Amino acid sequence: MVDTGTPETATSTPPTPSVPRGLRLVVPIAAVIAATVTAVWLLNVGGGVITEAVLGLPPRDTTVTWLVPLLKLADRLLAVGSVGCLIAAAFFVDGDGGRIRTQAYSWLRIGGWTAIVWGAVVLVHIPAKLADVFASDLSMVSPEAVWSFITDTDDGRVMVLGGFLAIFAGILALNSLTVNSAAWASVVSVVACLPTVFTGHSAAAGDHQIAVDSMLLHVTGAVLWAGGLVALLLARRTRFTAAQRYSRLALIAFIAVAVSGAVNAATRLTTLDHLVGTPYGLEVLAKIGALVLLGGFGWWHRRATLPAVEAGRPSAFRRFAALEVVLMGATFGVAVALSRTPYPAPEAAETSAQARLGFPMPEPMTAATLLGDWYPQILICTAAITGIGFYLAGVRRLFKRGDSWPIARTLPWVGGWLLAVFVTSSGMGKYGMVLFSVHMMQHMTLNMLVPILLVLGAPITLAFRALKPSKERGLREWITVILHSRFVRYASHPLIALGLYIFSLYLMYFTGLFEWAMRSHAGHLLMIGHFLAAGGLFFWVVIGPDPAPNRPPYAARVLLFFVAVVFHTIFGLTIMQSTDVIAAGWFAEFERDWGATPLEDQTAGGGIAWAFGEIPSVIVLVSLVWQWSRSEDREGRRLDRLAERAAKTGRLEDDPHERYNAYLAELADADRKAGLRE
Repeated sequence: MVDTGTPETATSTPPTPSVPRGLRLVVPIAAVIAATVTAVWLLNVGGGVITEAVLGLPPRDTTVTWLVPLLKLADRLLAVGSVGCLIAAAFFVDGDGGRIRTQAYSWLRIGGWTAIVWGAVVLVHIPAKLADVFASDLSMVSPEAVWSFITDTDDGRVMVLGGFLAIFAGILALNSLTVNSAAWASVVSVVACLPTVFTGHSAAAGDHQIAVDSMLLHVTGAVLWAGGLVALLLARRTRFTAAQRYSRLALIAFIAVAVSGAVNAATRLTTLDHLVGTPYGLEVLAKIGALVLLGGFGWWHRRATLPAVEAGRPSAFRRFAALEVVLMGATFGVAVALSRTPYPAPEAAETSAQARLGFPMPEPMTAATLLGDWYPQILICTAAITGIGFYLAGVRRLFKRGDSWPIARTLPWVGGWLLAVFVTSSGMGKYGMVLFSVHMMQHMTLNMLVPILLVLGAPITLAFRALKPSKERGLREWITVILHSRFVRYASHPLIALGLYIFSLYLMYFTGLFEWAMRSHAGHLLMIGHFLAAGGLFFWVVIGPDPAPNRPPYAARVLLFFVAVVFHTIFGLTIMQSTDVIAAGWFAEFERDWGATPLEDQTAGGGIAWAFGEIPSVIVLVSLVWQWSRSEDREGRRLDRLAERAAKTGRLEDDPHERYNAYLAELADADRKAGLRE
């Protein structure tokens, strides 16, 4: 059942009038009209709609050339509505004992049905996309051709994945009555926005790794920013708590959209003439102008309209937000036109190696190129900046209220993220794509050394100390919910964590997964993420100072670590002795005329895997011994306090030392009686 009684927040604010449903729908409809008009106009003037015949193929069908971008626009607008409503249901209002309230239920219904329609639009988009790729009309598209497109092409696969994820998010939302299930639905809906990024406009750029990674951040930030505001306008009442939470989310999303958009544009607009002298560049300028205006709207919200909502006058917020949503709709129209507009060709022709790698083939490896030839891994850099920034903000909050935080925790956390950035964004990131030995150095660092440093930073403990408890479900409460979730309890079981850490290593390199991860940027990102996640989970269980659901005794932790070391050693020796090249097809494509042969390089990589564990082993063992000794000291002090309390109260039976002495005396007496009987 859904609670229909108490308000979402304990904050005492004047009652706000409800808004009729018809008025709530006016603004989204106006935003859709603005998006459509903007997209159609820019597609016309910018060359995003191509109707000329292609040599050797039938003339392009005008219906298809217009249908594809308009379906993409519908895809994005429906994603905004769905994601926004589901995020709002999970995080903008508080539940009643974990169960959703009336407004959240309304958002879930809207977001759920919107997500199902969104998924259907994505699936309908597939035959239109097929006709567009082969410059044919829809009558030429057969079920067999659609099936082949889905099974044999990346475009088809990601569209099916995105469509079914959207439908799944909708079904999950429509069957959600708790805050936790609403949160899962919102997460799935955000993920559903991302698969098509890997085959979109950004994937065709010369620096496609940077372009795709920045677009992942751009799309995520855009749908959260616009979607959250749409959800607030669809609400019957504008409550201060919801508006305040959206404001915080919008600030983060704005920064992500602005920075990622600038990085993405820089991969294609390499000169000033490209920016001001091409349709693509002019559309980028239009999008920048819209972003600046929207940033001004956000500043005004925080300065003027949020205080008005807190005072019980939400009308100013709704009027201002309505204009902002319409401008956001027009901006999405610009974005869709931009995704179809040809971007300026690079000055130098793209080589086959760059088409596969996203950057030119590296020069022969030297210490200078390995350390200095940087190619940023955008997602890792973003995670590092975010992780370090929030961590230092938490430390600063503790210091401001007079508490302390050990530098021995801060340095490992900062050092771990900087090390992750170095091994993925320095020359190691480039050479790791063409040399197995450098890749293995990356793997061992990301899987062992970086997680150890991050775990020793104790970020969860810092969060619990820096964040104040709240009657509402804030960030501190969400961390608690996650720590006590069934998934975390299961995954953090020592044997499960050990299995994920070890056997996924063998699965990655002794099946076809490694070559797939090298050929697919999505696979490469998943591989890096898995290295960090599996290592972080294992070392959290073994040496983590943070609270964990399943923390084995210290002796068991030592045993777990040594088992992991043994399997790592066997893995390294197996690779060293192998006569077959792992991912031979991938490494053979580059035809390097420098460095070791692929087999010799692989043998060196096996040696790295075999020998790398020495430094991490020292860190882990020192940490375990130190933690073990401190736990013994804490236990000794606890027993001494109990003994002192027993002496003061005269209740010697409460003294643990006396109880232990009595236990020994009972054993001695039992042995004496047994001896007499014999």
